[in-house]
Amino acid sequence: METLNVHALNPGPVLADLISDLQNFNNNGDIYLSVNRSNEAVPADDHKNIAGINELGLPNFLKRLGIRGMTLDSQCDSLSISAIDAIVFEEIVSLKHWRDIKNDQLIAALQALFKHCRTIAFGDWANVSDASDLWTGLLFDVIKPLKKKDLDFIFYLGDPVKMLFFQVDEILDIISDFSYTGKVTFFLDEAEAIKLWKVLNGEQEDGIQKNYAPDDLRRKYFSIFRTMSIYCLSIYSFTDVIVFTEDQQFVLARQKADHSIEFAKDARDNFVAGHSSGLLMQMDIAHCIALGIAVFVIMGEKNNTTNQKDLLTYLEHWIADLDKPENSLLYQS
Repeated sequence: METLNVHALNPGPVLADLISDLQNFNNNGDIYLSVNRSNEAVPADDHKNIAGINELGLPNFLKRLGIRGMTLDSQCDSLSISAIDAIVFEEIVSLKHWRDIKNDQLIAALQALFKHCRTIAFGDWANVSDASDLWTGLLFDVIKPLKKKDLDFIFYLGDPVKMLFFQVDEILDIISDFSYTGKVTFFLDEAEAIKLWKVLNGEQEDGIQKNYAPDDLRRKYFSIFRTMSIYCLSIYSFTDVIVFTEDQQFVLARQKADHSIEFAKDARDNFVAGHSSGLLMQMDIAHCIALGIAVFVIMGEKNNTTNQKDLLTYLEHWIADLDKPENSLLYQS
């Protein structure tokens, strides 16, 4: 992709498709591992997430690696999930470097689990201790030897300003390296994207919030995308999400959420749950993003006491809002 050409995507058909897909979804035993759920060994059908997918807790060791969510195919059983923590001692979890953590037994257990993996979502790189080292080790010692090419990876950056330039440059290369085993989607919020652009272009962060013109922002985002070898870059604000892939560029308008929901501690985890569920259902990027937005908002509103009916109701209300006169111009292609 050589030129910038972002168009507005009409959310209406996307949301209508989502409702239909969710209503017709046939749960075949696939599993979502949630960072917000207890990792007690329980049957896979003990609990379903808001999208209707079986949900279990993420092993504590995977949390230490900075993973925030995973989806697994129906061939995976709960024993391979609980086996990870069973062989990891507390002193291993507290070690900093991958070379000190890894051993043959752990690698074998991780590969037994990851061979059934469909999506892997990582937490904010800037907030995960030794993330660059741990993620590199996981990629080269566990994921690459499996020779899978159909994985979906989700990455968040966090605040790049508190890191050194070479560290930021290194993690962008590491994230790009994951593209050799699947599709990488890199998420930034608007503030993080602007800070990242400044870091990459040698501009000093002065802490002053500037009002950039929309076209100027999109040029900055596009330049970030072109510095990486990834499938998708998505930048979200309070009002929309801008998406760049090699095949398409679009902006998807979204509903505003209350400040408490937008900045909730588990907001990104809830978005990951929705987006990953969409990937597991083999939805395209626009539908996955819309599902992620809907899940994080409705779970924030309902304080996690949600079900699929609540999700469908939210999507229907979102569609109804599109017909309001003040919103009509936002969705024209």
